[in-house]
Amino acid sequence: MEYIKKTAENITKHALQVIDLINEEEVDKMINSILNAESIFIVGSGRSELMGMAFAMRLMHLGFNVHVVGDVTTPAIKDTDCLIAISGSGETKAVTMAAETASETGAKVVAITANTTSTLGKKADVIVNIESKTKEPWKHYTSHVLKGQYDDMTPMGTLFEDSTHLFLDGLIAEFMARLGKKEVDLKKRHATIE
Repeated sequence: MEYIKKTAENITKHALQVIDLINEEEVDKMINSILNAESIFIVGSGRSELMGMAFAMRLMHLGFNVHVVGDVTTPAIKDTDCLIAISGSGETKAVTMAAETASETGAKVVAITANTTSTLGKKADVIVNIESKTKEPWKHYTSHVLKGQYDDMTPMGTLFEDSTHLFLDGLIAEFMARLGKKEVDLKKRHATIE
């Protein structure tokens, strides 16, 4: 239990610090992009995709028309839609290609990334910066967010992915408050065939 508790504590502490640093204007832009979209598309790869799928599920529970890129039922993206692209490095090929396609159609592109100057960052209309370690080890441990060697207990993109997950779950609570939704409202849209 020692490693479990220590790691959970470090991840939670890190996520709270990272979320506190997110630019509120960019979050408002992300919220407005989602609220004004006809459909929301979510793309990521690996564990980032899983964080996106969890967010997509909750958006669906809130009544949004949402699709996960790559699913066989995902329709074509249009200029009235919004793409939420998740990539710590901002260089994941599938994610940057989806962002480029969405941008070419005129859809709003929201990037969730730790690398704002990346290929994804350059394609985005809105950038939510999750200032966190990604798959690449930090070359210099000088981040004001988290100092020290965390590679072993939080390998590869764990800190980015967990921080993103907590941010997106917090965003769902923000939507619930803004839309006047309660848990009972979300339960009505929960899957009945499982």
